[in-house]
Amino acid sequence: MDHSDSPANTRRKAKTMFGLKVKKKKKHANKDLVLANKGALESEVEVPEESLLLEGENPDDEPGTSAVRTRIIPNTKRAKLKTRIQDSEGKPQSFQIAINITEARQLVGENIDPSVVIEIGDEKKQTSVKEGTNAPFYNEYFVFDFFAHKEVFFDKVIKLTVVHSKMLRSFCIGSFKLDVWTVYKQPGHQFMNKWAMLTNPCDISTGVKGYVKCDISVSAKGDAMQPGQKASDAEEQIDKNLLIPEGFPSERPWARFCVKVYQAEGLPRNNSSIMANVTKAFIGDNTALIDPYVVVSFFKQVGRTSTQKSTADPVWNEQIVFTEMFPPLCQRLKIQVWDEGSMSDVAIGTHYFDLRRISNEQDGDKGFLPTFGPAWINLYGSARNFSLGDDTVELNEGIGEGVSYRGRVYMELAVEILSGGTGSESKLRIVKPLKDAKAGKAGGKDGKTPAGGGAGGAAGGAADDDKGKAVAAEVLPVESPPELNPDDKESFLLFGALFEATMIDRKIGDKPISFEFSLGNYGNVLEPAGQSSLTAPSPAVSRRRRALDVPDSSDMHGASPPLSPSSPLLPREPQDIPQVSKSTTPAEKPLIVEGNRYYMYLPLEKQKPCINVLSHWEDRTYRLYNSNMLENIAVLFEEGVASAAELHRKSDPGAELMLKTSLKEFCMDARSFIAAAEAKLKAELKSTYLTQLDKKRLTMCKQELESMIGEAQSLEERKRKAGGMKEMLQDATKLTQKLRFLVVEPQHTVPDIFVWLLSNNKRVAYARIRARDLLFSSSTEAKGIHCGKIITLFLKPPGKRVAGLSVQAKLDVYLWFGTCLDSIYMLDDLPAGFSPAAGGTDASNPPKSLLGTEEHQFELRCHMYQARGLIAADNSGLSDPFARVTYLSHSQTTNVISQTLSPTWNQSLPMSRLLLSGDLQYIQQEPPRILIEVYDDDALGKAEYLGATVAVPEVRLASDPYRPPTLQYSPLHCGSQSGGDLLAAFELLQVPQSGEQNLPALEEQEGGIYTVPDNIRPVLSTYRLEVLFWGLRELKKVQFLSVDRPQVFIECAGKTLRSSVIQKYKSNPNFTTLVDAIELELPENEHLHPPLSITVVDWRAFGRSTLVGNHIINNLKAFKYTPPPALPAPIQTHKPPMVTYTPARAPTPEPPSTEGGFIFASHPIELSQHAGETSSTVALTKDQDFLITVEDEPPPPAPPTPKPEPKKTKDGKMKTTRGRSTKRRKRTIADESAESVIDWWSKYYASVEKQAKQKDGSPFPQVFEKVSSSVGDKKKKHKGKGVMEPKPGPLPKLATLKLYNKELEAEFGPFDDWVNTYELFRGKANEEDGATDERYVGKFKGRFCLYKLNEDEDEDWEEAADTGYFRVNRGIPPNCPVQVLIRVYIVSASNLHPADPDGKADPYIVVRLGKNEIKDRDNYIPKQLNPVFGRSFEIQASFPRESLLSVLIYDYDLVGGDDLIGETRIDLENRFYSRHRATCGLPTEYSLDGYNAWRDCLKPSELLSKLCRDNGLEDPQFRPGRITVADKVFTGKTVFMDEDEPVESYEHLSLKILHRWAEIPAVGCKLVPEHIETRTLFNKARPGLDQGQVQMWVDMFPLDLPHPGPSVDISPRKPKGYELRIIIWNTEDVILEDSNFLTGQQSSDIYIKGWLKGLEDDRQETDVHYNSLTGEGNFNWRFVFPFSYLPAEKVVVVRKRESIFSLDKTEQKLPAILILQVWDFETLSSDDFLGTVELDLHGFPRGAKTAKSCKADMLTDGTEKISIFQQKRARGWWPFGKSGELTGKVEAEFHLVTAEEAEKNPVGRARKEPEPLPKPNRPDTSFSWFVNPFKCFFHLVWRSYKKYIIIALVVLITMLFLALLFYTLPGAISQKIVNG
Repeated sequence: MDHSDSPANTRRKAKTMFGLKVKKKKKHANKDLVLANKGALESEVEVPEESLLLEGENPDDEPGTSAVRTRIIPNTKRAKLKTRIQDSEGKPQSFQIAINITEARQLVGENIDPSVVIEIGDEKKQTSVKEGTNAPFYNEYFVFDFFAHKEVFFDKVIKLTVVHSKMLRSFCIGSFKLDVWTVYKQPGHQFMNKWAMLTNPCDISTGVKGYVKCDISVSAKGDAMQPGQKASDAEEQIDKNLLIPEGFPSERPWARFCVKVYQAEGLPRNNSSIMANVTKAFIGDNTALIDPYVVVSFFKQVGRTSTQKSTADPVWNEQIVFTEMFPPLCQRLKIQVWDEGSMSDVAIGTHYFDLRRISNEQDGDKGFLPTFGPAWINLYGSARNFSLGDDTVELNEGIGEGVSYRGRVYMELAVEILSGGTGSESKLRIVKPLKDAKAGKAGGKDGKTPAGGGAGGAAGGAADDDKGKAVAAEVLPVESPPELNPDDKESFLLFGALFEATMIDRKIGDKPISFEFSLGNYGNVLEPAGQSSLTAPSPAVSRRRRALDVPDSSDMHGASPPLSPSSPLLPREPQDIPQVSKSTTPAEKPLIVEGNRYYMYLPLEKQKPCINVLSHWEDRTYRLYNSNMLENIAVLFEEGVASAAELHRKSDPGAELMLKTSLKEFCMDARSFIAAAEAKLKAELKSTYLTQLDKKRLTMCKQELESMIGEAQSLEERKRKAGGMKEMLQDATKLTQKLRFLVVEPQHTVPDIFVWLLSNNKRVAYARIRARDLLFSSSTEAKGIHCGKIITLFLKPPGKRVAGLSVQAKLDVYLWFGTCLDSIYMLDDLPAGFSPAAGGTDASNPPKSLLGTEEHQFELRCHMYQARGLIAADNSGLSDPFARVTYLSHSQTTNVISQTLSPTWNQSLPMSRLLLSGDLQYIQQEPPRILIEVYDDDALGKAEYLGATVAVPEVRLASDPYRPPTLQYSPLHCGSQSGGDLLAAFELLQVPQSGEQNLPALEEQEGGIYTVPDNIRPVLSTYRLEVLFWGLRELKKVQFLSVDRPQVFIECAGKTLRSSVIQKYKSNPNFTTLVDAIELELPENEHLHPPLSITVVDWRAFGRSTLVGNHIINNLKAFKYTPPPALPAPIQTHKPPMVTYTPARAPTPEPPSTEGGFIFASHPIELSQHAGETSSTVALTKDQDFLITVEDEPPPPAPPTPKPEPKKTKDGKMKTTRGRSTKRRKRTIADESAESVIDWWSKYYASVEKQAKQKDGSPFPQVFEKVSSSVGDKKKKHKGKGVMEPKPGPLPKLATLKLYNKELEAEFGPFDDWVNTYELFRGKANEEDGATDERYVGKFKGRFCLYKLNEDEDEDWEEAADTGYFRVNRGIPPNCPVQVLIRVYIVSASNLHPADPDGKADPYIVVRLGKNEIKDRDNYIPKQLNPVFGRSFEIQASFPRESLLSVLIYDYDLVGGDDLIGETRIDLENRFYSRHRATCGLPTEYSLDGYNAWRDCLKPSELLSKLCRDNGLEDPQFRPGRITVADKVFTGKTVFMDEDEPVESYEHLSLKILHRWAEIPAVGCKLVPEHIETRTLFNKARPGLDQGQVQMWVDMFPLDLPHPGPSVDISPRKPKGYELRIIIWNTEDVILEDSNFLTGQQSSDIYIKGWLKGLEDDRQETDVHYNSLTGEGNFNWRFVFPFSYLPAEKVVVVRKRESIFSLDKTEQKLPAILILQVWDFETLSSDDFLGTVELDLHGFPRGAKTAKSCKADMLTDGTEKISIFQQKRARGWWPFGKSGELTGKVEAEFHLVTAEEAEKNPVGRARKEPEPLPKPNRPDTSFSWFVNPFKCFFHLVWRSYKKYIIIALVVLITMLFLALLFYTLPGAISQKIVNG
């Protein structure tokens, strides 16, 4: 195989050459086919380039090529080779959904107590209830665990509902839902810090009900979650951060999704329940025994149609209407047909609509709403006549690949956007689920009611408000669709010829077998289609339609004229069309294969039986043609990308050119499709049966292709960058995926074709083929990729797969499918040498069988050389592999090679006397394929299947000269997992007339075994393999005994190298002999190198050895020896001249004042990890130094006021060594109170802030940072380690550290730059991925080095071995035990998996190292999933014995054992010896004491000298102002002022050089900076799932060096005590709620309530200002709120018991928010809420000066915000609001004091001593009528009605007087008269 010709040529050859043929398998999402080989077709000979460009194979047939497009897939006779013969079923797997509810804002409602309920599927969790707030803060974390099939899991809906919980019942405020798929599609499978918009689906006219801020992440096994930064600033814009995928509009309208279900046909006639068989006996066979109905579920809403009794072709004509927001956050709509049974309902079939396929979300007229049909959808599921099994249910419910056609449904989907939503409420009814025997059955899970007639209400399954109410989808009748005209159907013919049937399982071979080909219900012999009465369409109809929509030469793009004189446009006479199909092959008994008698085959050499199935379908083939054209483009493009990737993998420079060529060709193809689509759109404008979706899809494909052409062109023009090729390949692969997405047509037409193996009239095994792959079209581009090709089908049994190879038969069939009019072409593509035996060549009389005109004798030789990477099938972790090769009527087996995963069989298997019929030329080009299976031989049981592959033999005809075949790797597959590779060569030799003796002879060994001939075996050379044996780690027990005397065997190419035996593994697990070497005979071709196996055995008593475990390395490429780069020449003794090599500008060496004056800019932009990539290096002569300035600004003039400094060495910044100077710093925003001390946490918070700024800013913010220009400040911002200043000025700059949001190993690699770690396994490899943990038995640490020996080296290496000179151990430390002091710092943990039933955990730390264990159980943190530990632990350890550090987080339980939450493991030894120096991170600055004191045991200058010595460089030379390392001069400041004395110190400059160690040539690499790493925790109980993260770092100090200083104190900051004093002076304009019953006068009894959020127990109230008539209230009342506060995090720390049963106080961190509310006091009923104001104490608006200027929008508009922590005091007026309305104003005064100040100057609450407040001057009216009735009378009655009362009194007295007068007058008078 030479790659010398042009890449384009190579590219075409790549398709045709045997060499690369097997190299790439494509795994497609569409698993409908057993052989979903969507690849191009491959000829096995090198076809000259021209013939590849022509449409057919023979240039003579074709007058010319197509005008627009010249590239088509070469016309081969066989489908493309696919090595994977079966895909394993999708298994259910573990998933985890983590949801963090941070807070909610803008909730609708007054004085509500909100909590958030999270529902996923049937699981429900709820946050705590927050009282009296519309903006609750939760910060609660929930984890849901699932074990399900991927498809089922992704359809689950996550629903967040905010409920307002009152005493006994709760009210739904609003809800939000999205499906899991939407989350999983996001980058990182998560939404971080997003706001979910709440709406009320029952009442769509009311708009948004509030927002909930949450993080949602979905992780499958093995996905690592990225911890997100918690952004919690009050200013963030909610509408910019909504929880919707990128590109969705922020305001989503409501829409109605109408699913119209018209009718179904061809459903299975008999229901599969047990009762059915009984019924059938009574009523006979003719009645259909099913009562079908349709259930549509979408986004937790369910609707169902009515039930149609006893019919297999029901007509519903109903529509189901869902109301949802558009676009919905839901991917799929599910349609299920159910059969209503007496006992239980059974699913008949399921179909999913992917909304992305039937809509387009682009803007403007490009996009379109989801639309579908009216069109048919085909249902697939279990076999139609199968008994009720457990897997049939799954298949019919849409899990797994359907094994049979189960009818089709005619339906339509339309979406209408509701404008405004007025009046739409009436359309949504709330239906109470009826308690009924049938309830609770729809969809198996969702509740449902029996639908009474057409529009019977169905209760959906989505329980809302927890009240069992559900927004049911409406069910409405709909007018029936335009009549489906039987004339509209076209007759289609499926023609097939069976070429080969072999590998038939012995179990089914004892009875005659036949093969049935069915399409829908046509051809189904056990249940024939009931539609045979259909008349064939009239020719006129056909002609009219064909002229419209068959893309033949007339209306496609000027394709070549039809291939035959009878044009397809002239239909044949209708009476030609046959009425009888013959869909099965004749039953025949199979014979046993020759060789190993394992399989059977059908003897079909002479006669190939044919089948034909006539069926009638609507002629919608144009959909299939479009898909096929796109598929052809995709296949060619994918092939190009694949071959470019292959070249790139071999690092061939031609890769880029090849990729560009395929991109160019793709653009060409796409343009031709666009032209065709445009032509079609124009032609079809008036056509009636193009559905809306057909037109839109054509437009969409056109647009997508146009944009893809754009992308492809920009890719093509892209200039080569570093790593550019890899990126280009990734982008090209993305393009292929986009293209694949367009290929799938959502509107079905013809169902898939099923091939069944019938044995004794029972269905045994099947294969499924897509109809469009077989569809014939006169235009080659639109023809299916398997049309008229021989395809290889592997039939598998239906139902659950058994382990192993479940292939029941292998068929080679020729299949052709097309309209009856096209059937004249059906034999055009038959391979040469076959002719129809009986019957004609078209639909009217298809042939019954084919005859081979010529037969030839061949011999197949299988040269089985070796295999690699096999699956372990024995308990030892190895296998005993043998291979079985099956070809036509022969099958043979190789020897068994025991206990290896990389067997070398070196065996030839000859299969003689093979008869092949057909033309010699055809056999040479496309011989039948060979199947190779590899098994593990078991002495007792059946051999265990390890994998299989398909290969193509190289054919040598008798007329050609003999050339030996080449060995090729074929990939083995076991189900979907890779099973290794097989290295073999296959040759098919024609036996000449003279007999077999003329073939090249094979060498026979004893036992009748042939070896692979020398001319085929690879050429060998002598290589030397050096092995560094370092040690073994973490060995587990073997056979219940611990390993004590292990030894390692290294095996490669039949040779073994043994290590020394470790005498006592427990005390020293390292090997005594470090290095050994071995000579190997290896193939010269690197790709053929055999694998290398590492085996560990343990020597036991009496010389017994047991296998511990092994590791196989399949690729030796990594061990190729590359000589180290030459070290720089040593420095001369005389002082070298100062030469500055600057490319553009050359600053003078003195003074070094230019901003960063040299090649290496003094702000290197995050240097890459690779030592090689220094920035712009300039060629230098050996003996010259060069100058590197490590300076940021000019050296300052003599400082006018040097600060006194007690230490001798002073840091270059006057502020980094915090001596006395810290006390005099100005107060800053950073610490918000002068008292805060600078400690390690200050550094941590500064780093967090800096990191956040870097994320927001430019990618390299540190480049533009400016240093604060305080005098003498030489702060070096280096590699992004400097802090970004909030503002310039005299702010202190804090040193920072590097925060890694992943493991340190993820940043620097696994620290294997000195030795590699190989994991050892033992035991069977199951398909379950989780089994690797059980199989893992330990690690081997070692290193390999492989190089070819030249003749002269051969003698040298003997003596080299004696002197101990080896290449592999250069720079490797001695492996004797080392004593080390280890300090583990654990800062915090986040997102821990809840371990207690209440969804929280009580975490504590356990640190394990070897036998040492530190349990920190007493310091557990109660009820916390994000604990801040701030703990450090110190352990002394001895490497290598104790080198694995485990940090475990446990959950403290009072009763019972503590549960493990998760653990992380760190290999300390790798870090200790690594060149990256991961023992103790380098700080950014050098300080002697204070928060940033130097932690390491060596000072920077000593470290620098040690590094130089270790790397074989000369010692660094220290001169004033400069340090020289490896011929590089680094200049910087080395003299500092201390107490007015200049002091010389090289430490700062040395530290700068260490940070830039990667720039040192040859030996440099990036050193680990001071850091905190974030390590993911894992738990064996939930393998592969993230259980939380822990932030930590580890320092290690060898004990032979000076003892380091004390460990850093990182104990968490204690919150500071504060007291907030608030005086409520007055209120104004409070709304008046009460009206007087006598006078009707409005008044309010006002009082104010206040509390800090989270401290609701300390709620305080003023007294009541009664009867305020104007809304004015006077209080003079003081609230006093003591609270604990963390200034750096800006949070209030609340510690309280959650319930009376809680043991511990739970600590919560909450934002500092003050809530003031105004209430109206009621004596007899509950008080009325009038208004509230929430003030964030960090940033609230300045109070208004007067009540008049206090407005409601003060809180929202961007006025200046003040922080009470800075201001300490504030006074003014603030507005109260309720539901957005202004309801009052309050005058308040705030005063913040620290706890100490509060103790010194206490104040009384209310108006009490000390510092009492004066009583308010309230109007006399202010009192309670209940307590003072007289006062009440005086104020309410007397004051208003005084004069009336007085007048009334006067009148009363007068009246009394008069009455008395009149009463007594007569008496008095008479008295007078009497008395006279």
